[in-house]
Amino acid sequence: MNNEKEVREAFAAQAKWCAMLGSPLTAALVEGLGQRLDRSTEVGRTVLDWQGPPDALGDSVPLRLAGALHGLVRSGQATDLAKVYPPHDLPSPDQLLVAALDAIQAFDTQIMAWLQFAPQTNEVARSAALYPGMMQIAGQTGLPLALYEVGASAGLNMNMGRYGYRLGGQEFGHSESAVMLTPDWNRASLEGAEPVIHSRRGCDRNPMDVSNPEQFERLISYVWPDQLDRLSRIEAACEIAQKYPLQIDKMDAADWVDDMFSVPAEKGVVRVLYHSIAFQYFPDDSKNRITERMTRVGELATEETPVAWLAYELGEAGRPALTLRLWPGGDEQLLAIGDAHCRDIEWLLQT
Repeated sequence: MNNEKEVREAFAAQAKWCAMLGSPLTAALVEGLGQRLDRSTEVGRTVLDWQGPPDALGDSVPLRLAGALHGLVRSGQATDLAKVYPPHDLPSPDQLLVAALDAIQAFDTQIMAWLQFAPQTNEVARSAALYPGMMQIAGQTGLPLALYEVGASAGLNMNMGRYGYRLGGQEFGHSESAVMLTPDWNRASLEGAEPVIHSRRGCDRNPMDVSNPEQFERLISYVWPDQLDRLSRIEAACEIAQKYPLQIDKMDAADWVDDMFSVPAEKGVVRVLYHSIAFQYFPDDSKNRITERMTRVGELATEETPVAWLAYELGEAGRPALTLRLWPGGDEQLLAIGDAHCRDIEWLLQT
């Protein structure tokens, strides 16, 4: 069991990340709760005595609580809290905290139900990094891509081929898509080929079904309420996912990769394993098993049956990095660096 100090430190650390990623409301909310949450409610006692790792690399307790409060606002239940949430102006930290603590008192039972769920934001903007990576695979192989995503959540990034992109003055993907991704891009041109998607499949320990109203609302509620662009983007992506249903298997990632990549390769198709801000949360045993499986599969790859592993994960410099391994060969290519929400992307691959 954690001591209370560790839990409060997790709230303080999360507040700094929220501020850096452009959510002053969530930063103030999380910081205030970390300082003032007490044991007068079941929520307070549960949070302060949290049984697992409370930080962002563990159970993300601060974002569980923040998501629950946003969900209460969206559902129309927490009307007083809604008065200090968008579209209203940013309140003072004291106003926000008082309203949040009152909501915790009033909706103790409902929030307890939320705390059992790990936050899943399924950040659609990460497709702005993943899609250029897929372009490199398509350009280097000249073949269609079979996509396999681990940590897929609701699978919204599995639909990356149905989104539009404006990158350094160039447009890619579907120009008429309701999801148009426009990160700050540091290079004027991007080489590669528009990928042809042969198939899509994903897995998650707890996949989200956006056609289910309750799961849809839970997914949306984990997006920070003062980031209206992110909210509109994920809602548009969910509409696309409802139109084009996705196959997301409820499985352990390592078991799933073993199953998917033990099937004989289809000639003329690139099998692509990919993930974004997910691998770091996997148990070490799962990460090792996936690495061993992909290395073995890569050793058997041919020009007719290539294999790729594309990852957008936290790099050594503390920023997410887009890396690619493509077999035959398998040398790691560093393609880009960015931030967790892909607001800006620094493309590094020299062509």
